[in-house]
Amino acid sequence: MRLARLVLTAWAGGMWTVCGIVVPGLFWLIEDKKQAGNIAAQFFNAEVALGTLFGLMYWALRTRFYKSERPWCWTAIGAPLTFFVVLKPLMNTARSAGDMARFGQLHGVASLLFLIACAALGVLVWRSGATHPAKQL
Repeated sequence: MRLARLVLTAWAGGMWTVCGIVVPGLFWLIEDKKQAGNIAAQFFNAEVALGTLFGLMYWALRTRFYKSERPWCWTAIGAPLTFFVVLKPLMNTARSAGDMARFGQLHGVASLLFLIACAALGVLVWRSGATHPAKQL
């Protein structure tokens, strides 16, 4: 149980750090927004890979999931994967074609997916400490 919480902490901390600090910081610090976007994309790619790894580890360690936790776990894994598998190729195509309006729409959906994943991780973290104190010993 403690190892599962440690994995969850690393998973949530990484996602929240990239989404809440690193990427906004890039756009604040780097004047060339295209360069900032390219660097941010690399952070998101790494976060999808690491998040999927940590998410699957958490799922495997939590062999007896409470039914109420399952959807949150799969949402936190699935939302970034949906970005990577579905939206990222569409965004690259839109950018290559110079269709920045379409790119902006897809970017908004991608941002929403990462926000949903961050919220789902928040629920998992919140619930991970909701057990009876005597059971934690």
